[in-house]
Amino acid sequence: MLNYFRKKIQDKRTKILNLKKNNFFNSNKFNYLNLEYKNFGDKNPNKFFFIIRRTPGAGFFSNLNFVIHNLYICEKLKMIPVVDMENYHTLYNCKIKIDNSKNAWNYYFQNVSNYSLKDVYTSKNVIMCDNRTSEKGFIKNLKNSKFKYFNGFQYLDNRHKNIFKKYIKIKKEFLNFSNNFVNKKFKNKKVLGICFRGSDQKKSGYQPYTPTEDQMLFATDSLIKKYKFDKIYICTEDIDYLNFYKKNYGDKVLYTNSIRTTDKIDLFDSKNTKHRYKIGKGNLIDMLILSKTNHILFATSNIPYAAIFYSNKKFPYSIIDNGMKGNIFISQFSWYVRKRLPSFLGGFKKEFRSFNVLKKY
Repeated sequence: MLNYFRKKIQDKRTKILNLKKNNFFNSNKFNYLNLEYKNFGDKNPNKFFFIIRRTPGAGFFSNLNFVIHNLYICEKLKMIPVVDMENYHTLYNCKIKIDNSKNAWNYYFQNVSNYSLKDVYTSKNVIMCDNRTSEKGFIKNLKNSKFKYFNGFQYLDNRHKNIFKKYIKIKKEFLNFSNNFVNKKFKNKKVLGICFRGSDQKKSGYQPYTPTEDQMLFATDSLIKKYKFDKIYICTEDIDYLNFYKKNYGDKVLYTNSIRTTDKIDLFDSKNTKHRYKIGKGNLIDMLILSKTNHILFATSNIPYAAIFYSNKKFPYSIIDNGMKGNIFISQFSWYVRKRLPSFLGGFKKEFRSFNVLKKY
């Protein structure tokens, strides 16, 4: 009788997937995705595994966002998820083992299921995820897409929050560090979180224009005057931006010793065997600490939006929006030119937008 029900469940899953002989198939629920069927052995014949892979991927929270979306897809297909950042390298993979693992996912998070990569790659039914998570992929006009919830942390909703709570388990060492930092530095203080990308962001094509020092100073002073913040927590990979805040706000400035660079040196360039791991570690800890601040000032970036998503409170925030840079050729100099121009000639304006009410997940 037990084998009968197992066969029924397996047959049902096979119908959902519409398996094809050429090992590619479309599911009824996600027929726009190019999912791939693999047979790696005879183990676990009654189970379907879903491999989440992305290579080379992008930033830390872009990769996490991709995993969340695929966990949502996997759950709808009633499969068992496994994240593979060992055979499919990301920007954060090191040449040595970190915490006894070559899987970059396990540098920072627990497994999303009770099965290991070794289990999966000897199993009979394995589905490989697509590089996309929505029908249109990475579209330019997010607001007009019915799949906008598959883009950016700012578009996620309760479905994704539930997926996060169920599957994403941050390792305790990062939670403990951030909690200890907050308990020590934030106690009885009103804290403004600030997150600005600098360095390569000044030249990267098709990315938001990073704010100038004048814009950051204007927005920060305005928010401190209005809300009477006692401290400022700085999240940035740009050492010049950090020094700018230390120069202007002195003892008000709080920060961690994460990896930082300048616009002349790529953040990932280092001979340190743990360098890439340390970049991801800094990103994750910054997000956790930002989620405990009282207000966040930022330009569009996944880190602050992830902090808002992760937080369990209604979160006021402010944005400096300079628009998006164009192609990689124009973007090499456009930020530097506009920084020096007056606003009426195309320079950046001293303005920001505040949002005091945000949905609670």
